[in-house]
Amino acid sequence: MKRVRGLNLLRLASWGLLSWGCGGATPKQPEASLQEPPVPEVTAAELFERGPHAVGFRTTTVTYDPVGPADARSLALRIWYPAVAGSEGPADYQVGGIVAVPSEGALAEPEPARGGSRSPFIRMGGEGLLAYPYAELFASHGWVVVAANHTGNTAIDNIRKKLDPFATVVVNRPHDVSAVIDWVASDLSRDLPGLVADTDAVFLFGHSIGGFTTFAGAGVDLDVVSLAADCTEPNCAIYADPEVARALTSFGDPRVVAIAPQAPALVASYQLGALAALEVPTLLQSGRRDVTLRDEEQARPAWAGLDHPSDLWVELPEGGHLSFITLCDDLDPRLMEGFQANARDNGCGPDFVPVAQAVRALAAYLLGFARLHVLGEEGWRPLLSGEPLDPAVVVTTR
Repeated sequence: MKRVRGLNLLRLASWGLLSWGCGGATPKQPEASLQEPPVPEVTAAELFERGPHAVGFRTTTVTYDPVGPADARSLALRIWYPAVAGSEGPADYQVGGIVAVPSEGALAEPEPARGGSRSPFIRMGGEGLLAYPYAELFASHGWVVVAANHTGNTAIDNIRKKLDPFATVVVNRPHDVSAVIDWVASDLSRDLPGLVADTDAVFLFGHSIGGFTTFAGAGVDLDVVSLAADCTEPNCAIYADPEVARALTSFGDPRVVAIAPQAPALVASYQLGALAALEVPTLLQSGRRDVTLRDEEQARPAWAGLDHPSDLWVELPEGGHLSFITLCDDLDPRLMEGFQANARDNGCGPDFVPVAQAVRALAAYLLGFARLHVLGEEGWRPLLSGEPLDPAVVVTTR
């Protein structure tokens, strides 16, 4: 295992893979038709800069039948996509329909870029809009990004006192993953004609309880007996439902080929050995000063349990739970405290890494990891595992 601290970006050189001849002093070159194509040289700057596409933004809703006794479940979706620049105005970002979030990076429902797109990047978090800094970067590079509002488990549900019991959230979250991917596969091209996404190769990403959702979506099974024993809510009986128990111990969408959980929750509730058995590469991201999901209780045990040779751990030594989203900058501090009472002590205070810097660095790693493990662009491998891309992070490899 190798760990390296962040260095100044100006010290980064261009990374690439070279093919070298071997044998005598003047080796004979193989026939052109038999040569393997060279791996393109890549640079860190490409992961930080916007790509060639304008970014479109729109919203829609998906409805599906969840497991267990619940009625049909509807999720609001936020969609970012590569678009044709035109006369459209900027996208209207509203958290829960009541809190405006400024952005100059996306357009309101422009025409999709033609010629297909890269694989979808599905973000799972309580409030889908909060993915926008990551989503805009990915969409500008040609990806389709879909983020769900997990009904009954959003910030606005919390403010309105309409949260679902936690046991219900645990059951619903993994199935939201497949419902969103199903929607992309069946309805995306209908809503956005000309836009094509490969749902056989999905990159899944989520923050906090979305980190648990990400692990579950990739096939990490839960210890239902332990969850039931620790449950103190009125809805604990849901774990006794055979359909629910089967769903939580045999889930995993085969269309997910790489994941990136950020500050994941519920790590102690995963089945013994479930992380080591995970067959897809994981980019774990965490903050050492997280007071919501403490590093020693969540991220460190998660890394210790993971065992894929391509796993990568990107830490923010001066990051808290709110260092992964930009609300610390986007909202008035008094309003931010309404979302989380300890915001200043959990990522928003002046002694933490600036959230703009943190999110920018995390997004660069997400994009490089996805291009390596979803698109198969091998040139990114040495860059991601080498000197950190930003002084705010520490990187650990296998």
